[in-house]
Amino acid sequence: MHTAGMSRDEIAVELGRRYRLRPRAAHRLACGWSQTQAAAHLNAHAARLGLDPTGRAAMTGAKLSELELWPHPMRRRPTPQILALLAEAYGTDIHHLLDLDDREHLTPADLHLLATIRAKGTSAGSAEAPAQTEPGEHDAVTKPGQLNRQQFLIGASVVGVATAILPNHQSNAGSAGRDSEPPAGGDLLAELREAITAPTEQPSDRRMTSAVLDELTALARDCHSRYQEADFASAARLLPVAVRSVEALAADPPAGVDPRMVGRTRAAVYVAAAKLATKTGDHDLAWLAADRGQHAALIGDAPALVATARRQIACVFYDTGRPADAERLALEALDALNGRRSGIDDPDVVSARGALLLLAAMISVRRDDRVEAHRRLDAAADQAAVLGRDDNRLWSAFGPTNVAIHALAGAQTLDDPAEAVRIGAQIDTRLLPVPLAGRRARVHVDLASAHTSLGDNDVAAVHILDVARRAPQMLRFDPAARWVVTTLLHRARGSTVPILRSVAEQAGISA
Repeated sequence: MHTAGMSRDEIAVELGRRYRLRPRAAHRLACGWSQTQAAAHLNAHAARLGLDPTGRAAMTGAKLSELELWPHPMRRRPTPQILALLAEAYGTDIHHLLDLDDREHLTPADLHLLATIRAKGTSAGSAEAPAQTEPGEHDAVTKPGQLNRQQFLIGASVVGVATAILPNHQSNAGSAGRDSEPPAGGDLLAELREAITAPTEQPSDRRMTSAVLDELTALARDCHSRYQEADFASAARLLPVAVRSVEALAADPPAGVDPRMVGRTRAAVYVAAAKLATKTGDHDLAWLAADRGQHAALIGDAPALVATARRQIACVFYDTGRPADAERLALEALDALNGRRSGIDDPDVVSARGALLLLAAMISVRRDDRVEAHRRLDAAADQAAVLGRDDNRLWSAFGPTNVAIHALAGAQTLDDPAEAVRIGAQIDTRLLPVPLAGRRARVHVDLASAHTSLGDNDVAAVHILDVARRAPQMLRFDPAARWVVTTLLHRARGSTVPILRSVAEQAGISA
């Protein structure tokens, strides 16, 4: 058939007609693959896109057979993401893999998502194998109502989104096996607030040893990890234990342990507490925790950690409408780092400096000083180049990708959603270290906000559904995410309404 000049799509149609094949089987055979060979191609393509880096959900010939035979009874239903992955591997339009029988059995949520996907710019019917799109290579601007397959796979990565938005579904990928639901109607920070403001006066029954310090250092790291995974409920449960334990250690340090190490662990715990309190809106507690963190870091003789704690205080000022104080503190912390005679290229120092520059850039954005904002973003990009990679030193998430994420946020803050979409299309969040689910979700929140401002409701919905899957707790605590859900729900019509209503219920937003 190739020699007759038929395209791959035309061959698939002919195979389906002659042999009464389901469309997914016909397109596989048009590629010349057995089910086992196709499964291997799909697994390789999923790994390249970062969708299944550990291979825990690997495709097999048997699974592919079920996907091809659906909607026959007892067969596996293909999710929108699986269909997009098949379309990428087979070099066709996703809609060519579905027939009327499929569409009559798909859920309204799946049909809505599939309707947002459009074919890539190259001809889907080309007989040549599809060119593999590199990260950031897809169209810079997503046009209203358009979403190509790779944007769907990379940008949205909606795995079984119809179930991801069910109110009782817990799907924080970094929090498997954890009780991660925020307390219903309760105060998430009640116990942490008590631990910080009303510490116990009774000495700990536990004998303090160097091993205890090691355990608490590991606990502090875990608190930061859970926060960065956007698992705020788990972080809120761990932090009171960490605060009380590290204060008991500071009150009765084990013999032979360097007090600076105790100070650094205390600082790490309090910085994590400050971040969580800032995110959830308790700015008084955040200020108190960050101030304790900077004093502990001073005892620990850790300049980069001091700068990190001071940045958290500046974040409190920034969030509470005191940009002048936030800028003063951020620049003073920068000057302190820049005035050091040694260690200026230490990765921790570089990351702390870069994170301060990003905050300073956002302060400039807030006062509409675009020239200074660009200068500070450029300076942060220079520090990212010195670091040479996307990293997470001192839990800063600093690196080239985070600089781009701040540029995206800046464009949206400056009410330039088209520029925000352009920047967002060039961000590859797969480059971020694995625990940074919150940073990845931040990109989707900002893009959802930008597309909502542009009236691209379908594209905005895909992004906010991805947040619901990756970081559902952000929907409860992030004002921009909540605005997007509320706005889209008010605009929604038809089958979109129950989908967004489920997201709103998950976020605690009254419809």
